[in-house]
Amino acid sequence: MSVVEDSVNIIEDKGEDLKISKAQTDKNLIATLEDLGYLPNGFQGGFLFNLLEHKNPKVRFLAAKNIAKLNQTKSLEPLWNAFQKEDDTGTRREIVSAIGRLRKPQNKPYLFEILQDEDPKVVCQAIRGLLVYDDDILVERKLKPLLNHENETVRTVIYKEYFAEKTQKENELPHPETYDYLKNVVVNADVREALLNVPNESIHLTFTSPPYYNARDYSIYPSYDAYLKFLAGVFKETHRVTKEGRFLIVNTSPIIIPRVSRAHSSKRYPIPFDLHHHLVEMGWEFIDDIILLKPEHSVCNN
Repeated sequence: MSVVEDSVNIIEDKGEDLKISKAQTDKNLIATLEDLGYLPNGFQGGFLFNLLEHKNPKVRFLAAKNIAKLNQTKSLEPLWNAFQKEDDTGTRREIVSAIGRLRKPQNKPYLFEILQDEDPKVVCQAIRGLLVYDDDILVERKLKPLLNHENETVRTVIYKEYFAEKTQKENELPHPETYDYLKNVVVNADVREALLNVPNESIHLTFTSPPYYNARDYSIYPSYDAYLKFLAGVFKETHRVTKEGRFLIVNTSPIIIPRVSRAHSSKRYPIPFDLHHHLVEMGWEFIDDIILLKPEHSVCNN
C-alpha cells in the first residue's frame, strides 16, 4: 500500500474526529488530497465534508474538488452551506464547480441562486454548470437576461451561446484545415477589397503591421479618428474570416507627429491603446502584449 493510500485510510478511520493543528500536518493533508485522484464507487468520503470548514483555504479548496468526484446528490446541501460562508474567492469558485459537475437536475436551484453572486468568475462557473442542460426552457429563461449583466465576460458568454449568428455549417471544413486556393498565395490589393473574397472562418493566424498614422506617404489620413475607423473596418473583416479560437497579431506602437513650428508642440498618439477598444468591441479577446526591443544598431527609423 502506498503512502497516499495509508494517509487516506487514516483520515477515513478518524472520520469526524479528525483534528488539524500543526502547519506540517496541513502540508501532509494537502499532499494527500492532491493525490487522491480517481475515487471509486462506494468510496467513503465523509471526512471531506468536515474539511470544508478547515482553517486552511487550500484544504477547503481541495475538499470541494474531491467531493465533486463522489458524484452524490447529498453533497449539494453541504456544498451550498460551505459556499455561503466561504470568503476565499478561489475556493468559492471550486465549490460552484463541484455543484455544477454533479450534472443532475437537483443542482439547478443552487446554480440559479449563484447567478446573483457579485463575483463574475463565480457567475461564469455557474453558467458553465447550467449550459449542460440543452434545450432546458427554465435554464434559458435564467441565463438569457444575463446578456445585460454588468460584467463583460458574462455578457460575452451569454451572447455567444444564445444570440450570436450561427455560421453556415454545410460543407464546412474541419477546423484544422483551410481552402487550398488560400495557401502559398501573395495578393497585391487593397486589403479591404481582398478580404471580401475570403470565406468565413478560413484563416488560422493573421500577423500584420498596419500603416502608422500619417508617418509615410502611403499612410496619410485626414484625421486620427478616420485612421482608427480604417483599422477597425479591416480588423472587423479579419475577425469574420478567422476560425474560432485562432489569432490576430498586430504589430504597432505609439507614434509622434512632429510639431508644426517652434510655437507648437509635437503630439504623441497611443495607437495600441486606442485600437484595443475597437478590437474588443468587435469580438476579439485580448491575450497578451509583446514588447519588441530593437537593438541599438538596428536600421534607423525602420
